[in-house]
Amino acid sequence: MSRFQERKWSGEKGKKFGRVTDPYLPTEGQEAAVCTGCQALYQNKRWFFDDQLYRRLAGTDKVKEVICPTCRKIKEQYPEGILTLKGDFFQQHREEIMALVEKEAARIAAKSVQDRLIRIIPGGKDRLVVETTSEKLAQHLGRTVYRAFKGDLDFRWSEMNKFVRVYWSR
Repeated sequence: MSRFQERKWSGEKGKKFGRVTDPYLPTEGQEAAVCTGCQALYQNKRWFFDDQLYRRLAGTDKVKEVICPTCRKIKEQYPEGILTLKGDFFQQHREEIMALVEKEAARIAAKSVQDRLIRIIPGGKDRLVVETTSEKLAQHLGRTVYRAFKGDLDFRWSEMNKFVRVYWSR
């Protein structure tokens, strides 16, 4: 018996491996928009920050005012990445590690619209859970803590690779 199923490509984009489409992506045909939450701009199928352009376009009829996918994920608390920090070393250096995580997350969020923290959940004295809007940010934060403090780092992806759990301990 064959261990793997043979899968035929249907010809549709993104359907080869049964990927689930992201419900937070803008609808097809949307040209230009501004986010009322974070002041991000949508143009040419991508979200970006540009303060001068936002001030010029906000409140005009040239663009549509919407809530960007990242702000919706934060509002609905829909994480795509979860970083769990735990251990005795974490308990002893909690403030220092939290400051590093928050500083790095703020640095990334200033550049990238889709990579932001949703919330930080304390789980007792020796545990902390950080929820992010993208799986890449959770991986990046885990690697940043690992580079700074060493320890054990473990990644666990979901079957479709749109969600990741990152575990760091020492």
